[in-house]
Amino acid sequence: MNRFVSILGLLALAACSSKDGEDTAGLTDGDADGVPGETCDVEGVAVAYPSSDGATDFYYRGAVEFTFDGIDDEATITVSDAGGNTLDGGTSWVGNNLVFQPSTPLAAQSDYSATLSHCAGDSTVSFRTSDIGSDLEGSASDLVGNTYVIAFEGARFVKPAGVGSLLLGMLEQDILLGVVSVSDTEIEMSGALSETDSSAQDLCEPSIDFPDAADFTSAPFFSIGPQDTTLSAGGFDVSINQLQIAGDFTADGSQIGGAILSGEIDARDLVGALVGGGLLEEEDPDAVCDLIGTFGVACEACASDGATYCLAIYVDQITADRDEQTLVVQDACDPEACTEGCEDTE
Repeated sequence: MNRFVSILGLLALAACSSKDGEDTAGLTDGDADGVPGETCDVEGVAVAYPSSDGATDFYYRGAVEFTFDGIDDEATITVSDAGGNTLDGGTSWVGNNLVFQPSTPLAAQSDYSATLSHCAGDSTVSFRTSDIGSDLEGSASDLVGNTYVIAFEGARFVKPAGVGSLLLGMLEQDILLGVVSVSDTEIEMSGALSETDSSAQDLCEPSIDFPDAADFTSAPFFSIGPQDTTLSAGGFDVSINQLQIAGDFTADGSQIGGAILSGEIDARDLVGALVGGGLLEEEDPDAVCDLIGTFGVACEACASDGATYCLAIYVDQITADRDEQTLVVQDACDPEACTEGCEDTE
């Protein structure tokens, strides 16, 4: 519980900080020379992804992003390969971020440049994609039996903006992914929860059943889910609904890189933990949304019942390392392996 209280106590800091996980480098400001005769109200622009000019770790399926201090509706992003060929793609605003998503994935271990044109002038950054997305070195069947531990440390929390890392930071269990079977076209995976503050699988909990195999024709890329699951936060159960995980196996199978996790957290599950932590006085889910709302994040309609109590989660740039354990697929608590004893569900 102390961990939960200390993390939620940091919410005040989040209200004054920039977007979670954003590592920016200044590019231009409103004093720069723009188009003659035009006034630029944008005070500053920074590159959000790639992390900096000359970065060499760009995920080949990622989007180029620039963060604005304000909105410039006329701003554009152009991305070119090393040969100067302009890439097709779409540009959109996500909050104060101008995002360019290429129509097709970039090539791994290749050089690119991105040029931002806006009212204060043009800025160009160069970047290189990492080796994630390279072909598997061995057979895809070599992945069977591997277990990966999803690590949020170093990941970028896009939603909920400003407080996403703090909300997921109160989770006391890791999410484990195991490869069950692989064919030329599909990959079957299963999930599990770790023990509290350990990466070892919690055999007191059922594993996460992803009922449908994932398309693996774009190997080493996969996308699995959505599936509902429940994790522990501050001693209370918190549901993550519509959990979906995507990413790429590295060529040697030792990691999953560029991973994305999405889903939603139900604020009604947070009531007990927030009251127990002294951050709420009454067990009222509306009070949870009011608290989160002070940081500019609004509760949304839940996929389960349409009630306006859910917070969308979107985390990218996740790395998951291969672990020595083999994930155990089970429908319920294993009474022989669960050291805490299985709860009587009858």
